[in-house]
Amino acid sequence: MHQFTIDVTFNASLPFIYASFHEVEYLSQWFAPGNCSVTQVMNDFKEGGRYRIKMMEPNGVEMSLTGEYVTLLANEQLVFSWAWEDNLEDSVMTSVNIHFNEVEEGHVNVVLEQSGFMTQEECQQHEYAWMSCLEKLAVLASKQKALS
Repeated sequence: MHQFTIDVTFNASLPFIYASFHEVEYLSQWFAPGNCSVTQVMNDFKEGGRYRIKMMEPNGVEMSLTGEYVTLLANEQLVFSWAWEDNLEDSVMTSVNIHFNEVEEGHVNVVLEQSGFMTQEECQQHEYAWMSCLEKLAVLASKQKALS
């Protein structure tokens, strides 16, 4: 099995960054890589609750991601399963584990690990996609900070 870890620090408040990983109004603005856009978010944010996120590529191709929340520790940790509904990947289900830590006021360290990939290629594709999404989150965080 393959996995990756991304360690990034955001110039934002801890409650905002944590909320950005589960609140529909924020997810819809950053949770799609590259030129893709989020077209739908359904979210039952509780342990055992399910989520579904639809994304669209610029050429109109849609992708749907689904999973279940396993662990929710407010402003500390999120753990959820991750599966694409198209079943085009060898990895049927992977796991995402995210730790949030305020390193100083207004600066939040996020350590994101995704594990359970069957191939290194799929693992790298997801790592690059997450990095692209997190760049969008950094932009959203800076806009949010400017408003406060």
